[in-house]
Amino acid sequence: MVVLHNSVLIRRSPEEVFNYLSDLRAELEWNPKCEVMEKITEGPVGLGTKYRAKWKSSPYVEVEIVRYDRPRSWTAHNGGPIEVTFTCRLEPVAEGTLLHAEFTPRPHGWFRLIFPIFLLVVRREEKANMTHLRDALEQARR
Repeated sequence: MVVLHNSVLIRRSPEEVFNYLSDLRAELEWNPKCEVMEKITEGPVGLGTKYRAKWKSSPYVEVEIVRYDRPRSWTAHNGGPIEVTFTCRLEPVAEGTLLHAEFTPRPHGWFRLIFPIFLLVVRREEKANMTHLRDALEQARR
């Protein structure tokens, strides 16, 4: 199983980081590849919250929050031709928050054939996303 690990220091409190990023709709603001992130369940964001999502070059998929531990971590999971589990863990540090991200993709069907190419691209994109989300959080008004 492939697990991509990334970390980034964000000069905001863990609560601010958690509140912003655990609502997956924020991805529209910091991920240039995210085209749709629509919350499809009622109520506040938490365990079981579902989204309808689409990234460039992907079909629409359903994403669900499958673990939610405010303000320390959350995990989202989506199906599709490349199933992904994404976990963020927040660590308070003197400078703000250290975000640790794990991206675990699992290809299905014919996507297994192109999976090595997908990994080359997604490694670069996930690393860049750490910078994008840090900048979005640090530039937001306090």
